[in-house]
Amino acid sequence: MRNLLAFLLFLLLRNFAQAQSSPTPKLTVTPLNDQVSVHTTYGMYGKMPFPSNGLIIKTKDGIVLIDTGWDSDTNTDNTRQLLQWVSDNLHQPVRLCIVTHAHEDKMGGISELRKAGVRVISTPLTARKSVKLGFESPEGILSNDTTFSIGQEPIRCFFPGQGHTSDNIVVWLPNQQILYGGCLIKSVAAFGMGNLADANLAEWAVTIRNVMSQFGTARIVVPGHQDWGDTKSLEHTLTLLEKHKAAQK
Repeated sequence: MRNLLAFLLFLLLRNFAQAQSSPTPKLTVTPLNDQVSVHTTYGMYGKMPFPSNGLIIKTKDGIVLIDTGWDSDTNTDNTRQLLQWVSDNLHQPVRLCIVTHAHEDKMGGISELRKAGVRVISTPLTARKSVKLGFESPEGILSNDTTFSIGQEPIRCFFPGQGHTSDNIVVWLPNQQILYGGCLIKSVAAFGMGNLADANLAEWAVTIRNVMSQFGTARIVVPGHQDWGDTKSLEHTLTLLEKHKAAQK
């Protein structure tokens, strides 16, 4: 009996060690249509790999990225994989990257993009916060509501209010009716609010309703993490906020 228990303990410890040393999943790219794809990279949240989404937008004048891969100031392998995927599969240069807020899952690969000659832009607040976190600063040129076109593809960058962070913006592609909500919007697969270290819980619900009033015609809504789909994720975010509020009482 003692030998059996010792053997079972050995198997448990071995499986735990293997789980701890298991590699983080590699980049995946999922097309939404002929022009827009979701890039998903992984970082560690707690002790488990967790997916982080961004967009790849194909235009007549090159590629636009929304957010970098999930990287750190010492390891930019995810963004390197992203650039290599674009080169191998789309055969167009990356012209621009728009950073939606100053957390490493969204802007950790700035240095890798800069090495590749890619212009990186954000709001002024995100640029300032990036520096405070020890990352390279994007060009802080975006106002709270900025629309521009690259290769005949209009892109709207909009600050709807504070929520996940004080600087979170969303990106709207009117021709595609695709809304990239970033970490402001929770996936319908999410069971909780996630990282609240820089959150404004008092304003978050108001901000979501602002997004709903602005982009209620969206066919696809892509959150910053996990699965994407239609506008149900906006309503789901409000539900999670209510549950979190109730749990704090």
